[in-house]
Amino acid sequence: MNSHLALSTLNLGLGGLVFLLGLVILRENPSQRVNRLVALMLFFGAFGAVLAGITFLPGRGRGPAPDLLQNMSYVWEFFFPTLFAFASVFPEERAFTHIPRFTVGDRPLWTPGFTTLVFAPYVFHFVLMVLITVWKPHLAAPAQGPLHLLSPLLQVAGVFGGLFLVFHQALFSLVNLGVGLATMALLFNSWRRAKVPRLRRQLGAIAVGMSASLVCYSIATLVPGLFNFRVPDAWRAVLTILALTLGPGSIAYSIVRYKFLDLKLLARRGILYALASGLLVGAYLLVVGRLNHYVSVVTGRESKVLEPVFLILALALFQPVIARLEQLLDQMFLRDPSDYRNVLRHLGRELQTTIDLEVLLARTIDTVAETLILHDAHIVVLSPHGIVAHTGAGEPLSEEALAMLSRLLPRISMRQSSYRLADRVEGLTREEQQELVRRLDLSLLVPLQWRGDLMGALLLGAKVLGTDYTAEDVNLLTSLAGQVSVSLQNALLLRDRVAVARFEEELNLARQIQRRSLLSEFPPMPRTEVHAIYIPSKIVGGDFYDVVPTGDGSYLVAIADVSGKGVPAALLSSMLQAALRTQAGSVKSVSQILRNINGLVYRTSSLYQFATFFLARIDGQSLHMRFCNAGHNWPVVVRRGGGRQFLERGGTILGILENLELEEGSVRLAPGDVLVLYTDGISEAANASNELFGDPRLCDFVSELPAGMAAKDVAERVLDRLHEFLGEVEPQDDITLLVLRVLEPVAASPSPHPAPEAVEAG
Repeated sequence: MNSHLALSTLNLGLGGLVFLLGLVILRENPSQRVNRLVALMLFFGAFGAVLAGITFLPGRGRGPAPDLLQNMSYVWEFFFPTLFAFASVFPEERAFTHIPRFTVGDRPLWTPGFTTLVFAPYVFHFVLMVLITVWKPHLAAPAQGPLHLLSPLLQVAGVFGGLFLVFHQALFSLVNLGVGLATMALLFNSWRRAKVPRLRRQLGAIAVGMSASLVCYSIATLVPGLFNFRVPDAWRAVLTILALTLGPGSIAYSIVRYKFLDLKLLARRGILYALASGLLVGAYLLVVGRLNHYVSVVTGRESKVLEPVFLILALALFQPVIARLEQLLDQMFLRDPSDYRNVLRHLGRELQTTIDLEVLLARTIDTVAETLILHDAHIVVLSPHGIVAHTGAGEPLSEEALAMLSRLLPRISMRQSSYRLADRVEGLTREEQQELVRRLDLSLLVPLQWRGDLMGALLLGAKVLGTDYTAEDVNLLTSLAGQVSVSLQNALLLRDRVAVARFEEELNLARQIQRRSLLSEFPPMPRTEVHAIYIPSKIVGGDFYDVVPTGDGSYLVAIADVSGKGVPAALLSSMLQAALRTQAGSVKSVSQILRNINGLVYRTSSLYQFATFFLARIDGQSLHMRFCNAGHNWPVVVRRGGGRQFLERGGTILGILENLELEEGSVRLAPGDVLVLYTDGISEAANASNELFGDPRLCDFVSELPAGMAAKDVAERVLDRLHEFLGEVEPQDDITLLVLRVLEPVAASPSPHPAPEAVEAG
């Protein structure tokens, strides 16, 4: 009697716990199909346990209860189709669950859904078994009155009904076994195909637990029904208890440990502590039962009077035991590193030390998508010019989608920390919001903001499991967004600093290249000496000068000034210098060389880029010079006797007109003459009074210099005079100066004198 009472108590207790578990799951999210199926599956399993517990109660064989229990026992078999339906739609619906709709012409016919088809055989089985159970005694009893003539037929019908009942029960046990095996196959197949670690762990725990539960159920009920043999009540009760412990226990374990069905923390704690309390109550009942038995054996009397004492002791001892058990279980399950809350919190701490922008974005979005098990998730970074960086998990964002986000995201109000896209999004019209959802299939938008400015957004799609974002999800994502925003700001600042450092390094390299391209040692030229100074206003500039031998005893002297400053001007300047050198030995006419260069600039440069260019060819023997000035400052020949001759013959600047008309001029140089070539960085240099240095001041100063002064000294005196004129004002443009002095016939060729601070040659 005591063993039956213990088995009955365990079955009833477990059934109650399983029912409560199903109720918690259903109440958590009744609109979700998976929650309804899991809750219904647990309800049917709990109902079977309750029926098993009732069968062990004393007096169970009296009255109509056996027939009623037999009829109601068919209800728990709905556990199998519910489990199969759950395995067919979790984590994603299988293809066979989509039943095609039938039509007659254009009119659609009613088509049963997948769940209806799965449950239909069991509904038929339940109704049939109830009818046979109800009518079988009437068929077997002797007929009274006029029906006594039909008594033999009724008895034969009763025999056939009994045979059909046995056959149908065996056949349906086979159906249940097949459904159970199919369910196991589906669960393990889903586990094998799952890529997300948390989902894989959920499926693994549920597949193992439900498979073990089905094996226990099969041994206890299905196999005996199939082969028509009876399992002892005690074994059947033990197997049922194991099935209830392993099956629903695996679901509870997956909920508490791996957040199955996205239950809130409060619900998970409730499940965990209810199971712990149930275990303690079960242990109490077993211990009290054994103590009562021993007391009865020792005293020879009933020990009911001691049960209140045991209850008081249990209440006194259970409180600290339950508190300690809850603490241990909390540490073991709810604080597990795989819990998605702990994952997101750990991610937030990790991001504080992440300064690489790409790593930051990838780590954030991969972790969010993996822990929440999302179809799609994206993170975008905004600047005033649009999206500067983005990454995602799932379907990548198209260029059209990025353009739409660049247009819509800056308009979203920052007064809310998150937006469910099924609700109203402040700052967007209804049509724009619908477009955002339709194009990107998003469910949640979490702005990334720093000090009131929008820096980007987390764009999250639907969950693979089909569950909604809970309030806990949104709160944690909002907290994570704040940490991501700080890290994002640091990463952007670092990226800008790295970009500036890289740019400065490239500029320094460009400066070195440009300095090497500007001559520091000129080729030997008979009867002349040359010195040049180049000081860029930035690291690199757009001015250049050059002296190029032509191979026939002549040499080209050039100076040019490209519009703009910095790298673009330096690139065009390098192109002009290369074009000059490639034509030096093949094209005799200086005007033709400039026309060729003009065509190159016109075809390859931007509309706002142009250049002024002065080019001269000097014969090394006769010192006859032909020149062409394309819009450049007029070089000046300062004669030995003090006269001046400006070299202005030529045409307009290069790069404006495709077909440029240029003319040449000529002049003969004499010993003691000084040719001064310069750019507008000298003539247009302004002092604090906004007074220009000017061409006349330059010519006057050169004319006043002592005769016979070396080209290097002339250039340095001019530069000193310019700095004296400017005072504390820094030059705003590139400064380029080239001085060529014609030597006396007896003078030796000068040696070069490079300058240390600026590009100088002499």
